[in-house]
Amino acid sequence: MYDSEGKDIVTRADIVESLRNLGLREGDLVQVHSSLSAFGYVEGGATTVVGALLDVLGREGTLMMPTFNHGRFELFDIRNTPSVNGAITEALRKHPLARRSMHPTHPYAAIGPLADWLVAGHLEAGTFGDRSPLGKLAILGGRVLLLGVGTNSNTAAHIGELLASCPCIGLHQARRRIVDPFGNVVEVASSLWRDGPCRIEWDALESFMRGRHQIHDGAIGAAAVHLMLAADVVGAAFRLAQQLCPQCPTGMRQERPEAE
Repeated sequence: MYDSEGKDIVTRADIVESLRNLGLREGDLVQVHSSLSAFGYVEGGATTVVGALLDVLGREGTLMMPTFNHGRFELFDIRNTPSVNGAITEALRKHPLARRSMHPTHPYAAIGPLADWLVAGHLEAGTFGDRSPLGKLAILGGRVLLLGVGTNSNTAAHIGELLASCPCIGLHQARRRIVDPFGNVVEVASSLWRDGPCRIEWDALESFMRGRHQIHDGAIGAAAVHLMLAADVVGAAFRLAQQLCPQCPTGMRQERPEAE
């Protein structure tokens, strides 16, 4: 079915059916990267996609998304600073059941029984540390779902890079300002990012994982969708970092905090 502009019309039921066919199940823990426009036309917009994901996961499942601002705002307020990762992530951030991590540039939002645990302690864990929300998700066997976006959106790779001690990412080496839970403006640690291209991201990572049949593909409307274990992404990035980083000339950016 198409709308007046010739775009695919996608319903909540379409999304639910396609995600179940892809292998997402009730009770799963999943991080989602997404592009609403990639679907075509979604009846009800971004909230429909969030609702469909929650339908599939059920009460026992937990849904998490990046609600990053990538350092575009001088001051982070956990209640009001918007996500710049697309309409679907912003719909999740605004959901009344959502919990959000405290991080100046790369906060996550989550809904489900594991949400509070996932988002806790993000400042102390670091942007993509192994005890960050995404690191915890990987440890628990959570999945990564790419909705209308490619491997270049797959932030789980950064955990593997940090575990391999990539010299181009500086954990806790930048300073940012946030509004703390008491309403005070305080300075906190953040990360410094790389100053050039990465040999791991993203073609090398995808090729490595596809060679091991770790990525499952499907479609919803006009959008390509991909499902994988977060731990597989972390492991692939870790192994590639061990191989490629020693010869890589890219270093840590010095002049400003992360913008990845």
